[in-house]
Amino acid sequence: MVEERDSMKLYSRRVYTASGCKAATIEIEGGRIVSVAEGACPADAVDYGEMRIIPGIFDTHNHGTSGFDLMETGTDFSERKAIVRGYLKGLAAQGTVNIFPTVSDAEGIRAVAEVARETVDGANVLGIHSEGPWLSRVGEKGVRTPWPEVSIDAARELVEAGGGMLRLMALAPEIPGIDEVIDYLLGAGVTVAAAHSDNTYEAAHAAYGRGISVATHTGNVMTDIHHRDIGGLGAALTDSRVMCEVICDGMHICNDMLGIYFRIKDYGHFMMISDCTALSGAEPGVYDGGGLCEELRVTKDGFVLTETGRLMGSSQPVLFGIGNLVNNVGVSLETCLEMACLNPAIMYGFADHKGTIEPGKDADLVVIDDGYHALATYACGRKVYDRAVDGRVFNDAYLSAHRKKDETA
Repeated sequence: MVEERDSMKLYSRRVYTASGCKAATIEIEGGRIVSVAEGACPADAVDYGEMRIIPGIFDTHNHGTSGFDLMETGTDFSERKAIVRGYLKGLAAQGTVNIFPTVSDAEGIRAVAEVARETVDGANVLGIHSEGPWLSRVGEKGVRTPWPEVSIDAARELVEAGGGMLRLMALAPEIPGIDEVIDYLLGAGVTVAAAHSDNTYEAAHAAYGRGISVATHTGNVMTDIHHRDIGGLGAALTDSRVMCEVICDGMHICNDMLGIYFRIKDYGHFMMISDCTALSGAEPGVYDGGGLCEELRVTKDGFVLTETGRLMGSSQPVLFGIGNLVNNVGVSLETCLEMACLNPAIMYGFADHKGTIEPGKDADLVVIDDGYHALATYACGRKVYDRAVDGRVFNDAYLSAHRKKDETA
């Protein structure tokens, strides 16, 4: 459902504004917040009572959700666009309001860019993230594999497919010949991230000196901290020029290590991401691997594992990670919201109208319960998800095609 109204008022006794949590009424006109007034609930406001209202989450790294797979190739272009639309609705059901859909082929990028120009019943597409195609697979498989072929023409094709919407590309900076691609991307206004890399500390530090400014899913598929070389992870955590993506589900990075991250580097240099796949929100069970591996297993805790037990992307949204940090790491909700909403808006140039609840900004809002589940989601003042009406959002056709029904997790 999309509920569009020129003006509305939303009330909660726990609104997480830019100046703190307070009982307040948010007045919205034309998709923007015009006032945040403390006090009792007006008669003409939607009263959310004790349910918390937080800024819309901005996830810059997400490959799929709710049975909608952005990485699925081999379907016709109209079907890929339909997948994007379903994906954006699935995101709204998980409290994600702003998104960089993450896809690495030209047709997929083009599909996202076209849907982004529509008024969609779901999250706002603020840009596109291409993770790859130039990645090092050493850290994943433990063996040296051939370098991917580097092509400046391929880089141009991806940028052109985005029509100005490709905002982020993740690559391994040690790949021979990649410097020309890095220079081209930076010149085209595309932020470059270090990803899936086997770099030493010195090499990683040098890459950040070249203009790479983001560490992709910090701590995952990068060289670890060692007492003789602190590796790519050490470089990401100690270089003040670097914004660190971080998956906070407690499994990709254990909670003790997350606590160490936040002691080494200030919260202002972290962006919470999900790295979700199409299996986000899927029931526990065994699914086919979609060409990436023989099979994937969704555990009772909602994690996605290969048959060898290796993590394969994520199935938990950023909102789940917020709950984990608050409940298990001791990070305040206000600080989590900075990392999940404001920091990416600052990093990518949207902070003048995104990232916080305050007058003048877009009415990107999520109503959540105490279990960190989305009850209602608003994107630029449009109600794009209502749990009471929409219920569970999932592409059942995906389950039918991919689930091995004779096995359980």
